[in-house]
Amino acid sequence: MINLREITSKNLKSIIDLNVKEDQKDYVALNSVSIAQGHYSKSAWFKGIFYDDRPVGFVMLDLIEEENKCFLWRFMIDREYQGKGFGKIALTQVIDFVRSLNLYTYIATSYVPAENGAGGFYKNFGFIESEEITKEFGIEDSDEIGMKYTL
Repeated sequence: MINLREITSKNLKSIIDLNVKEDQKDYVALNSVSIAQGHYSKSAWFKGIFYDDRPVGFVMLDLIEEENKCFLWRFMIDREYQGKGFGKIALTQVIDFVRSLNLYTYIATSYVPAENGAGGFYKNFGFIESEEITKEFGIEDSDEIGMKYTL
């Protein structure tokens, strides 16, 4: 069963040791970097993604309550567990969590176009490309494409 859990001193190393496929490494930060960034951000919410007791991924949101903005900052599934439906289940749980807050009308994210990148996954899930998101989150000068999932 897939579930989202706090990252603790007991599971930190196993979350840090997770990796995407070699051809995806340029498109998502290392979990160690993400966890450090999360600890220094007032608005970050991050969890380990577990299959039963086995860590299989990582997710981080930027929940900017005062602006009613929710950004899916990081989302990764370890290379050994991709293609098994774990990402879809975990993202569904993340969306359910955001809905439960009753603060946001959409979840924004971005991706770098690449053959083995996350764009197809997000599109299949129901995210749509959005120039509005690209501008709103200040990524118009990058290679990233903004996306939006309406809650």
